[in-house]
Amino acid sequence: MGRTKLRALLLRAIVGASLLLGAATIAHAGDASDITGTSATCPDSKFFSGAMIRNVCWKCFFPIKIMGIPIGGGQTPDDTAAPFCLCPGRTMGIPSPGITLGYWQPRHLFEMVRQPWCSPVFGRALIQKKAKLGVTGLARWGGYEPGGQQHHESEGSYYNWHWWAYPVNILLDSLIGSVCTGKGGYDIDIMYLSEIDPTWNDDELSFYTAPESKLFANPIAIAACAADAVASTVHKPIQLLFWCAGTWGHAYPFSGNVVDDDSPPRTTSLLTFRALGALHRRTLAKKTYGNSAVCHNMIEPIIPKQQYKLQTFYPMPEKRSNHWLGASTFEWGEWRNIPVKGEDYVIMEWSYTECCMTFW
Repeated sequence: MGRTKLRALLLRAIVGASLLLGAATIAHAGDASDITGTSATCPDSKFFSGAMIRNVCWKCFFPIKIMGIPIGGGQTPDDTAAPFCLCPGRTMGIPSPGITLGYWQPRHLFEMVRQPWCSPVFGRALIQKKAKLGVTGLARWGGYEPGGQQHHESEGSYYNWHWWAYPVNILLDSLIGSVCTGKGGYDIDIMYLSEIDPTWNDDELSFYTAPESKLFANPIAIAACAADAVASTVHKPIQLLFWCAGTWGHAYPFSGNVVDDDSPPRTTSLLTFRALGALHRRTLAKKTYGNSAVCHNMIEPIIPKQQYKLQTFYPMPEKRSNHWLGASTFEWGEWRNIPVKGEDYVIMEWSYTECCMTFW
Protein backbone atom coordinates (compact mmCIF):
# COMPACT_ATOMS: atom_id res chain seq x y z
CA MET A 1 0.00 0.00 0.00
CA GLY A 2 2.86 2.37 0.84
CA ARG A 3 4.53 1.88 -2.54
CA THR A 4 1.24 2.31 -4.38
CA LYS A 5 0.55 5.57 -2.55
CA LEU A 6 4.08 6.79 -3.25
CA ARG A 7 3.72 6.07 -6.97
CA ALA A 8 0.39 7.90 -7.05
CA LEU A 9 1.87 10.97 -5.36
CA LEU A 10 4.85 11.03 -7.71
CA LEU A 11 2.61 10.63 -10.77
CA ARG A 12 0.32 13.47 -9.65
CA ALA A 13 3.25 15.79 -9.00
CA ILE A 14 4.92 14.98 -12.33
CA VAL A 15 1.66 15.49 -14.24
CA GLY A 16 1.17 18.85 -12.55
CA ALA A 17 4.73 19.86 -13.39
CA SER A 18 4.17 18.85 -17.01
CA LEU A 19 1.01 20.96 -17.21
CA LEU A 20 2.88 23.99 -15.93
CA LEU A 21 5.71 23.36 -18.36
CA GLY A 22 3.20 23.26 -21.19
CA ALA A 23 1.67 26.55 -20.03
CA ALA A 24 5.13 28.10 -20.00
CA THR A 25 5.78 27.10 -23.59
CA ILE A 26 2.50 28.49 -24.95
CA ALA A 27 2.51 31.71 -22.94
CA HIS A 28 2.08 34.89 -24.92
CA ALA A 29 5.23 36.14 -26.57
CA GLY A 30 6.44 39.65 -25.96
CA ASP A 31 7.33 41.44 -22.79
CA ALA A 32 5.89 44.94 -23.02
CA SER A 33 2.14 44.73 -23.50
CA ASP A 34 -0.78 45.87 -21.39
CA ILE A 35 0.60 49.38 -20.92
CA THR A 36 -2.63 51.08 -19.98
CA GLY A 37 -3.96 53.51 -17.44
CA THR A 38 -7.19 55.27 -16.69
CA SER A 39 -5.57 58.48 -15.47
CA ALA A 40 -2.25 60.05 -14.61
CA THR A 41 -2.87 59.73 -10.88
CA CYS A 42 -4.39 56.26 -10.52
CA PRO A 43 -3.81 53.87 -13.42
CA ASP A 44 -5.61 50.63 -14.12
CA SER A 45 -3.46 47.53 -14.56
CA LYS A 46 -6.39 45.61 -16.14
CA PHE A 47 -5.85 42.90 -13.55
CA PHE A 48 -9.43 41.63 -13.74
CA SER A 49 -9.51 41.94 -17.53
CA GLY A 50 -7.02 39.18 -18.22
CA ALA A 51 -3.75 40.51 -16.82
CA MET A 52 -4.17 38.21 -13.80
CA ILE A 53 -3.26 35.32 -16.10
CA ARG A 54 -1.68 37.03 -19.09
CA ASN A 55 1.08 38.86 -17.21
CA VAL A 56 2.32 35.86 -15.21
CA CYS A 57 5.75 34.41 -15.95
CA TRP A 58 4.64 30.80 -16.35
CA LYS A 59 8.08 29.27 -16.57
CA CYS A 60 9.00 30.94 -13.27
CA PHE A 61 7.21 28.12 -11.40
CA PHE A 62 10.26 26.02 -12.16
CA PRO A 63 12.25 24.23 -10.99
CA ILE A 64 9.77 21.98 -9.21
CA LYS A 65 11.59 19.69 -6.80
CA ILE A 66 10.25 16.26 -5.89
CA MET A 67 12.32 14.49 -3.23
CA GLY A 68 15.06 17.04 -3.96
CA ILE A 69 15.15 16.16 -7.66
CA PRO A 70 14.53 19.25 -9.85
CA ILE A 71 12.15 19.26 -12.82
CA GLY A 72 12.84 22.15 -15.15
CA GLY A 73 15.60 24.75 -15.02
CA GLY A 74 16.18 27.55 -12.57
CA GLN A 75 17.53 28.26 -9.09
CA THR A 76 16.26 27.48 -5.62
CA PRO A 77 17.40 28.57 -2.13
CA ASP A 78 20.50 26.94 -0.67
CA ASP A 79 18.98 25.39 2.46
CA THR A 80 16.04 23.45 1.00
CA ALA A 81 14.33 20.55 2.77
CA ALA A 82 15.43 16.92 2.86
CA PRO A 83 13.78 14.42 0.45
CA PHE A 84 11.69 12.77 3.19
CA CYS A 85 9.47 14.34 5.85
CA LEU A 86 7.10 13.51 8.70
CA CYS A 87 3.99 15.59 9.33
CA PRO A 88 0.53 15.20 10.90
CA GLY A 89 -1.53 13.31 8.34
CA ARG A 90 -5.09 13.82 7.17
CA THR A 91 -6.41 10.93 9.27
CA MET A 92 -7.07 12.41 12.73
CA GLY A 93 -3.68 14.13 12.67
CA ILE A 94 -1.78 10.87 13.00
CA PRO A 95 1.88 11.45 12.05
CA SER A 96 2.52 10.33 8.50
CA PRO A 97 5.77 9.99 6.54
CA GLY A 98 5.95 11.62 3.16
CA ILE A 99 8.12 13.13 0.47
CA THR A 100 8.88 16.80 -0.05
CA LEU A 101 7.64 18.94 -2.90
CA GLY A 102 9.22 22.33 -3.61
CA TYR A 103 8.10 24.95 -6.10
CA TRP A 104 8.06 28.69 -6.77
CA GLN A 105 4.64 30.14 -6.02
CA PRO A 106 3.23 33.61 -6.90
CA ARG A 107 1.73 34.32 -3.48
CA HIS A 108 1.20 38.09 -3.33
CA LEU A 109 1.13 41.35 -5.25
CA PHE A 110 2.62 44.60 -4.01
CA GLU A 111 1.15 47.85 -5.28
CA MET A 112 3.65 50.71 -5.07
CA VAL A 113 1.72 53.95 -5.57
CA ARG A 114 2.45 57.66 -5.32
CA GLN A 115 -1.13 58.67 -4.57
CA PRO A 116 -2.45 57.29 -1.28
CA TRP A 117 -5.26 54.75 -1.62
CA CYS A 118 -4.69 54.39 -5.36
CA SER A 119 -5.02 50.75 -6.46
CA PRO A 120 -3.90 49.72 -9.97
CA VAL A 121 -5.11 46.18 -9.21
CA PHE A 122 -8.59 47.40 -8.32
CA GLY A 123 -8.48 49.92 -11.16
CA ARG A 124 -9.37 52.99 -9.09
CA ALA A 125 -8.76 54.66 -5.74
CA LEU A 126 -9.84 52.60 -2.74
CA ILE A 127 -11.07 55.75 -0.99
CA GLN A 128 -12.32 58.71 -3.00
CA LYS A 129 -12.05 62.30 -1.88
CA LYS A 130 -15.61 63.43 -1.20
CA ALA A 131 -15.84 66.40 1.11
CA LYS A 132 -19.60 66.04 1.49
CA LEU A 133 -19.12 62.60 3.03
CA GLY A 134 -16.47 63.86 5.42
CA VAL A 135 -13.64 61.57 4.25
CA THR A 136 -11.32 64.27 2.86
CA GLY A 137 -8.97 63.89 5.81
CA LEU A 138 -8.88 60.13 5.41
CA ALA A 139 -8.01 60.46 1.74
CA ARG A 140 -4.91 62.48 2.70
CA TRP A 141 -3.44 59.85 4.99
CA GLY A 142 -0.06 58.46 4.11
CA GLY A 143 1.06 60.76 1.30
CA TYR A 144 -0.19 63.69 -0.71
CA GLU A 145 -3.15 64.69 -2.78
CA PRO A 146 -2.85 65.36 -6.51
CA GLY A 147 -1.93 68.98 -6.94
CA GLY A 148 -1.30 69.34 -3.23
CA GLN A 149 1.81 69.60 -1.10
CA GLN A 150 4.27 66.70 -0.94
CA HIS A 151 3.99 64.68 2.25
CA HIS A 152 7.76 64.88 2.80
CA GLU A 153 9.61 68.12 2.40
CA SER A 154 13.01 66.58 1.68
CA GLU A 155 13.97 65.55 -1.84
CA GLY A 156 13.54 61.93 -2.75
CA SER A 157 10.83 59.40 -3.37
CA TYR A 158 7.92 58.19 -1.31
CA TYR A 159 5.49 55.41 -2.17
CA ASN A 160 2.66 53.76 -0.30
CA TRP A 161 2.08 50.04 -0.74
CA HIS A 162 -0.75 47.56 -0.61
CA TRP A 163 -0.29 43.84 -0.08
CA TRP A 164 -2.68 41.66 -2.08
CA ALA A 165 -3.11 37.91 -1.76
CA TYR A 166 -2.79 36.42 -5.23
CA PRO A 167 -5.34 33.67 -6.01
CA VAL A 168 -2.80 30.88 -6.46
CA ASN A 169 -5.38 28.26 -5.49
CA ILE A 170 -6.99 28.78 -8.90
CA LEU A 171 -3.71 27.90 -10.61
CA LEU A 172 -2.20 25.36 -8.23
CA ASP A 173 -4.95 23.75 -6.18
CA SER A 174 -5.16 20.77 -8.52
CA LEU A 175 -1.44 20.19 -8.02
CA ILE A 176 -0.88 20.76 -4.30
CA GLY A 177 -4.23 21.26 -2.58
CA SER A 178 -4.97 17.56 -2.28
CA VAL A 179 -1.47 16.25 -1.55
CA CYS A 180 0.34 18.82 0.62
CA THR A 181 -0.11 19.23 4.35
CA GLY A 182 -0.98 22.74 5.58
CA LYS A 183 -0.09 24.55 2.34
CA GLY A 184 -3.29 25.82 0.77
CA GLY A 185 -3.81 28.88 -1.39
CA TYR A 186 -6.35 31.64 -0.94
CA ASP A 187 -8.68 33.90 -2.86
CA ILE A 188 -7.66 37.39 -3.84
CA ASP A 189 -7.84 39.79 -0.93
CA ILE A 190 -6.13 42.97 0.23
CA MET A 191 -4.11 42.11 3.34
CA TYR A 192 -2.20 45.26 4.32
CA LEU A 193 -2.32 49.01 3.66
CA SER A 194 0.68 51.21 4.43
CA GLU A 195 -1.54 54.30 4.63
CA ILE A 196 -2.74 53.20 8.07
CA ASP A 197 0.75 52.25 9.27
CA PRO A 198 2.40 55.24 10.99
CA THR A 199 5.84 53.57 10.92
CA TRP A 200 5.86 53.69 7.11
CA ASN A 201 5.60 57.48 7.14
CA ASP A 202 8.16 58.19 9.85
CA ASP A 203 11.76 56.93 9.84
CA GLU A 204 12.22 57.57 13.53
CA LEU A 205 9.07 55.72 14.48
CA SER A 206 10.01 52.76 12.28
CA PHE A 207 13.27 52.45 14.24
CA TYR A 208 11.36 51.11 17.23
CA THR A 209 10.07 48.16 15.18
CA ALA A 210 13.60 47.32 13.97
CA PRO A 211 16.09 48.62 16.55
CA GLU A 212 18.87 46.45 15.10
CA SER A 213 19.11 48.95 12.23
CA LYS A 214 21.35 51.06 14.47
CA LEU A 215 24.00 48.32 14.29
CA PHE A 216 24.26 48.55 10.51
CA ALA A 217 24.38 52.34 10.14
CA ASN A 218 28.15 52.41 9.78
CA PRO A 219 30.66 52.37 6.88
CA ILE A 220 31.78 48.77 7.48
CA ALA A 221 28.26 47.31 7.33
CA ILE A 222 27.41 49.41 4.31
CA ALA A 223 30.62 48.37 2.50
CA ALA A 224 29.73 44.70 3.08
CA CYS A 225 26.66 45.22 0.94
CA ALA A 226 28.87 45.40 -2.15
CA ALA A 227 29.29 41.62 -1.96
CA ASP A 228 25.53 41.16 -1.74
CA ALA A 229 25.02 43.47 -4.73
CA VAL A 230 27.27 41.29 -6.89
CA ALA A 231 25.88 37.99 -5.56
CA SER A 232 22.23 38.93 -6.02
CA THR A 233 22.86 39.91 -9.65
CA VAL A 234 25.07 37.05 -10.84
CA HIS A 235 23.90 34.21 -8.56
CA LYS A 236 21.57 34.68 -5.55
CA PRO A 237 21.48 37.05 -2.53
CA ILE A 238 23.57 36.37 0.57
CA GLN A 239 21.21 35.44 3.37
CA LEU A 240 23.62 36.43 6.17
CA LEU A 241 23.71 40.05 4.92
CA PHE A 242 20.06 40.62 5.78
CA TRP A 243 20.54 44.39 6.17
CA CYS A 244 21.52 44.67 2.50
CA ALA A 245 19.12 44.90 -0.42
CA GLY A 246 21.74 44.20 -3.08
CA THR A 247 22.08 46.90 -5.72
CA TRP A 248 18.86 48.55 -4.54
CA GLY A 249 20.27 50.05 -1.35
CA HIS A 250 19.98 49.59 2.40
CA ALA A 251 17.17 47.50 3.87
CA TYR A 252 16.68 49.82 6.84
CA PRO A 253 14.65 51.72 7.89
CA PHE A 254 11.37 49.94 7.18
CA SER A 255 9.76 53.12 5.89
CA GLY A 256 8.71 54.61 2.57
CA ASN A 257 11.35 57.32 2.32
CA VAL A 258 14.10 56.91 -0.27
CA VAL A 259 16.68 59.65 -0.76
CA ASP A 260 17.36 58.94 -4.45
CA ASP A 261 14.56 59.15 -6.99
CA ASP A 262 16.47 58.65 -10.24
CA SER A 263 15.15 55.13 -10.93
CA PRO A 264 11.51 54.22 -10.20
CA PRO A 265 12.15 50.47 -10.84
CA ARG A 266 14.95 50.44 -8.28
CA THR A 267 13.08 52.61 -5.78
CA THR A 268 9.90 50.53 -5.87
CA SER A 269 11.94 47.31 -5.65
CA LEU A 270 13.78 48.59 -2.57
CA LEU A 271 10.50 49.57 -0.94
CA THR A 272 9.07 46.14 -1.73
CA PHE A 273 12.10 44.64 0.03
CA ARG A 274 11.48 46.87 3.05
CA ALA A 275 7.77 45.99 3.05
CA LEU A 276 8.65 42.29 3.10
CA GLY A 277 11.08 42.93 5.96
CA ALA A 278 8.39 44.76 7.93
CA LEU A 279 5.84 42.00 7.28
CA HIS A 280 8.25 39.36 8.56
CA ARG A 281 8.94 41.45 11.64
CA ARG A 282 5.19 41.62 12.31
CA THR A 283 4.92 37.83 11.67
CA LEU A 284 2.45 38.44 8.84
CA ALA A 285 4.90 36.96 6.32
CA LYS A 286 6.46 33.62 7.24
CA LYS A 287 9.14 31.23 6.11
CA THR A 288 7.74 28.73 3.62
CA TYR A 289 10.68 26.42 2.87
CA GLY A 290 13.25 24.30 4.66
CA ASN A 291 12.96 21.33 7.00
CA SER A 292 11.22 23.39 9.69
CA ALA A 293 8.53 24.67 7.31
CA VAL A 294 7.41 21.61 5.33
CA CYS A 295 4.46 20.90 7.63
CA HIS A 296 3.37 24.50 8.16
CA ASN A 297 4.85 27.94 7.60
CA MET A 298 7.18 29.20 10.33
CA ILE A 299 7.61 32.62 11.94
CA GLU A 300 10.86 34.21 10.74
CA PRO A 301 11.40 37.79 12.04
CA ILE A 302 14.41 38.34 9.75
CA ILE A 303 13.55 38.29 6.05
CA PRO A 304 14.78 35.05 4.38
CA LYS A 305 16.11 36.73 1.25
CA GLN A 306 16.50 33.58 -0.82
CA GLN A 307 12.84 32.72 -0.31
CA TYR A 308 11.74 35.50 -2.64
CA LYS A 309 11.91 36.53 -6.24
CA LEU A 310 10.10 39.53 -7.71
CA GLN A 311 8.44 40.04 -11.07
CA THR A 312 7.31 43.37 -12.48
CA PHE A 313 3.59 42.91 -13.17
CA TYR A 314 2.70 46.46 -14.21
CA PRO A 315 3.26 48.76 -16.14
CA MET A 316 5.61 46.67 -18.34
CA PRO A 317 5.38 43.06 -17.20
CA GLU A 318 8.27 40.62 -17.02
CA LYS A 319 6.66 37.67 -18.75
CA ARG A 320 9.80 35.67 -19.41
CA SER A 321 11.62 35.78 -16.09
CA ASN A 322 11.75 37.13 -12.57
CA HIS A 323 14.70 38.17 -10.40
CA TRP A 324 16.23 37.76 -6.96
CA LEU A 325 15.96 40.43 -4.30
CA GLY A 326 18.67 43.00 -4.94
CA ALA A 327 19.41 42.08 -8.57
CA SER A 328 20.56 45.02 -10.67
CA THR A 329 17.76 46.81 -12.52
CA PHE A 330 20.06 47.06 -15.55
CA GLU A 331 19.66 43.30 -15.88
CA TRP A 332 15.87 43.11 -15.78
CA GLY A 333 14.04 46.40 -15.88
CA GLU A 334 15.60 49.86 -15.85
CA TRP A 335 13.48 50.52 -18.93
CA ARG A 336 10.23 49.38 -17.24
CA ASN A 337 9.13 52.91 -16.52
CA ILE A 338 6.70 55.09 -18.44
CA PRO A 339 6.58 58.80 -17.58
CA VAL A 340 3.36 59.93 -15.87
CA LYS A 341 1.13 56.85 -16.26
CA GLY A 342 3.80 54.20 -15.74
CA GLU A 343 5.44 55.31 -12.49
CA ASP A 344 3.10 53.35 -10.21
CA TYR A 345 4.04 49.68 -10.01
CA VAL A 346 2.47 46.33 -9.35
CA ILE A 347 5.12 43.80 -8.32
CA MET A 348 4.46 40.09 -8.02
CA GLU A 349 6.08 38.30 -5.09
CA TRP A 350 7.25 34.77 -5.86
CA SER A 351 7.88 32.68 -2.76
CA TYR A 352 9.71 29.36 -2.72
CA THR A 353 7.43 26.90 -0.94
CA GLU A 354 8.11 23.39 0.28
CA CYS A 355 5.51 20.99 1.63
CA CYS A 356 5.21 17.39 2.77
CA MET A 357 3.16 15.07 0.56
CA THR A 358 2.04 12.63 3.24
CA PHE A 359 1.07 9.03 2.52
CA TRP A 360 -2.16 9.12 4.56
